[in-house]
Parts: sequence; C-alpha cells; structure tokens
Amino acid sequence: MNRASWKFTYTADKLFQAAEAKKSWHMERLKWWSDKRKEVETTIRAEGIEIDESVAAFTGLGTANYSNSGRGPSVSIRNDLVKDLSECVMKTTEHEGKCREYDAWMQVLGSQGQASLDLNQDDWLFFFGK
Repeated sequence: MNRASWKFTYTADKLFQAAEAKKSWHMERLKWWSDKRKEVETTIRAEGIEIDESVAAFTGLGTANYSNSGRGPSVSIRNDLVKDLSECVMKTTEHEGKCREYDAWMQVLGSQGQASLDLNQDDWLFFFGK
C-alpha cells in the first residue's frame, strides 16, 4: 500500500461542518489573542516606558546638563512587553487569515450539497486535524 495515494471520500456537507468547526476554533483564538494584545498595550501605556539618563548629567539643582555627561536621555519600551506585543500581533494575523480561509471553504462547500469529494491526507488534516 502506498499511503501517499490513499483517498478519503466525504460529502460536501460533512466538510462544511468541519470547516465551520475549524473557523469557530480560530475565531475563539483570535478573540483570546486580541484581548491579550489590548492588555499588553494597556500595560505598555501604563508602565512599559523606561527613561535612561546619565547620572552625571544632573547638577543637583533639579536640572540636567547633558553636554558634560557624554550621553543624553533615551526612552524605550520594556523589551519583554515589545516581545509580547509582537507575539500578539503575529497570532491575531495568523488566526484572522485562518478564519478567512475556512470561511471561503464554507462558501464553496455550502453550494455543493451532498456532492462526494475525495480528500488526500493533507486535505483531511486541513478539515479534521487537531
């Protein structure tokens, strides 16, 4: 037997249900990652900004003289929060794409009724894989 040539026959309505379940799962993940992104953005606004200044720049009078210190102030966002935000953006983009992809399949399969379709292993994994 050659597994690469195996075919699995499913009706379009069963594939529609599978696509609907996959889309629903990706929509849940999209919501979770969108909420997490808002949480990270709120944290960045509230506490994520760091200001680094040379201690030699301060005159003791409440003012700073950066010309004598060798370096001026720099402002940055905490690196851990930048990484968290990047992950959230990547994951929301990924799940938005999957929602669109499964929605497109639902549109196609919804018009096919009880038509029988042959799936290979990759097709099966796309609709039914975990």
